[in-house]
Amino acid sequence: MTSPSKLSLASLVLALAACSGTQPRSTTPGTGGPTAPTAPTPPKVTAAAPDSPAPGAKPAQPTTPGPNLTPDGVVFNYKPDGKPSKLFLAGNFNDWNPANEKYLLKDDDGDGMWSITVKLAPGTYQYKFVIDGQWTKDPSSPADAPDGFGGRNGKFDVK
Repeated sequence: MTSPSKLSLASLVLALAACSGTQPRSTTPGTGGPTAPTAPTPPKVTAAAPDSPAPGAKPAQPTTPGPNLTPDGVVFNYKPDGKPSKLFLAGNFNDWNPANEKYLLKDDDGDGMWSITVKLAPGTYQYKFVIDGQWTKDPSSPADAPDGFGGRNGKFDVK
């Protein structure tokens, strides 16, 4: 049997532990030995990273210069010297048309990087930028090929 003094001592230990915010030591089941107090486990909170898109939102387009293959198509990015009035994309995918409004690049945020997304079927493509009427090879194209006029075209593959 347990004596009243042992019960009072156990009650006092529990009361002190409750006041101090710590938990009393307990015994490991089956061993009779002490175990370290256990702290309450904080709840798990999952928050979206500040730069991640909201659920259902389209992911941000790549900003790397050159052609970038994405699920939405090929994103062409080009940062010209100066500020052109018009910058077009021309290539074997649009019969090398240097002024087709469908292939007009835009700089919507004013950061100097002009962009356009073009849906292209698998294949090998050549292209140039036409900056205010001047044909310009993309220095960031992954490959190049002769343009037939003594210059070079940008070249890339869509798989």
